[in-house]
Amino acid sequence: MVPTKEGQIVKFHSPLADENPDQQYVVLEIKEDGERSRVDIKALNTGLSFPPVNTVLLSDLEVIEVDTSDLTGHIVTINKSDFSQVVGKVIKVSEQKINLDLSKGIHGVETNVWLTILDDKGNEHMGTLYVTP
Repeated sequence: MVPTKEGQIVKFHSPLADENPDQQYVVLEIKEDGERSRVDIKALNTGLSFPPVNTVLLSDLEVIEVDTSDLTGHIVTINKSDFSQVVGKVIKVSEQKINLDLSKGIHGVETNVWLTILDDKGNEHMGTLYVTP
């Protein structure tokens, strides 16, 4: 599936011989222009403090599923359905693989990753992962 909005995680469907076929990117901006639509992307997990932003053809990319099982055991913030936020340790991930959807929140990034966490009082809470700087 070709990316349709900012925040999607993508990779090249046919990487060049000298490119890492597993390299993942986040879509920063889509510039619609018919068959020549372009997209600004930034590489993930490069180890660079400021990875470069590249502009490529939209048709060269595909949206990929992200493995969320690595979140188990980490301390995170979630947004609950009652609009409250809770911090706790991840004890369950609803889906092991997901087409990650990111959007800018007021003080962080909202996701579509559903988690169950255990707060410091031992109470379970369910909600979506909220990433803060």
